[in-house]
Amino acid sequence: MKSPITKLVVTLFCSGFLSLQAATLITPAEVVRLTLVHSPSLKEKETDILISDARQKEADAGRLPRLDAKAQAHHFEGLENNPLSPGVSIPVLENQYSASIGITQPLYTGGRVTHQKHAARLTGEAMRHARDAHSADLTLSALITYWQWSKSLALSTALLSAIERTSALATDTQNLRQAGLATDNDQFATEVLLDQVRLQFEDAVRQADLSRVRLAQLTGRPFTLNDTPEPPAQHEVGHPPTLQEALQNAISNRAELASLRLNTRAAMALTEATRADRRPQLALIARYEQGNPNTRNFPPEDQWQDDALIGAAVSWNLFDGGLTRARIAEARLQATKQQLQLEAQEESVLAQVQEALLNFHHACSSLKTATHAESSAKRNLEVANTLWKNGSARHSDALDAEAKRTLTTAQRIAAESDVRIRRAALKHAMGDTP
Repeated sequence: MKSPITKLVVTLFCSGFLSLQAATLITPAEVVRLTLVHSPSLKEKETDILISDARQKEADAGRLPRLDAKAQAHHFEGLENNPLSPGVSIPVLENQYSASIGITQPLYTGGRVTHQKHAARLTGEAMRHARDAHSADLTLSALITYWQWSKSLALSTALLSAIERTSALATDTQNLRQAGLATDNDQFATEVLLDQVRLQFEDAVRQADLSRVRLAQLTGRPFTLNDTPEPPAQHEVGHPPTLQEALQNAISNRAELASLRLNTRAAMALTEATRADRRPQLALIARYEQGNPNTRNFPPEDQWQDDALIGAAVSWNLFDGGLTRARIAEARLQATKQQLQLEAQEESVLAQVQEALLNFHHACSSLKTATHAESSAKRNLEVANTLWKNGSARHSDALDAEAKRTLTTAQRIAAESDVRIRRAALKHAMGDTP
């Protein structure tokens, strides 16, 4: 029985689970930082913010004056002089040139520009809150993966100790069998328990490897066997908030709710901007131009002449076949849709808070129970081994005590990790930084 254990220990040393040389401690904060820096989806959210900023500048430009310049050159063929009276005609000018510069200043747009600017500003703020909400989701995902990694490594270490204890028990059983104090069945039962613990150990190693892969995907950096997380052990559970406090925090702090509120207000502003198409539009116009000939002069002359104008232009969409009415209806329905999404998200958030709080309370309670159970299992194992070696207990009692010790240790480690994960989930649900 010693040979397989020796090979296992050598393998573990080579794989790095027991080697502390060049070990690098990775903290949860570091994993979160790397995740937020690397995330392509978060960079996409940042791009959405830049797009919304550009649209806001576009909306702001609607109130500013517009300056334009024009230049034209034409050559005509086949034109004939236009007679005005006998012997008098307007000469044909086959080459015509013109250049002008003008400025248009909107004076009244029916509220279109004002509401468009307001909608663009609200949309920009909504994009920033959406970015924050996505950042919070990524943070929670990184922390959950981190503590699963920590749990797997802690569990593999605990199972290795269980393998060593069970191997010692198997050696003692073999010696007793050779002395006629134990049966073949006792030895076979011990070997079965040892193989079961080994299988659990291999599964814990596999889970740790999978966690490294997920962390590498999240952070964009490889995680090697020399990287080690903080242990999941809990020293201070703290006092969780009441349900009312948690709900109030969530309604006030959840970024996705703030984003949807702003999007709803932006949709209502766009509805008002669309409604402005029914109102008259007024603009101030000023233009200076030169032409050869200047068509505003009569009769035209083959020379450069200038003119200038200043005035006002009024336009009013009196009938467009129902196009404006349809656009207003669409904008109003978009606002209604945003409001319904907000209400659905609020209900979802409230359910998340209640679920997260219940899970956290249960995790804390489970940790206390698991810790007490492990302590009892340790004492039970000590007593069972002593009684068995003294001949006062059956071999199966010692095996059962060892199995319970291994099980309760695994449950305690899982409970410690679960408290970490449930605490992060509760903070996320409340809109706090996990």
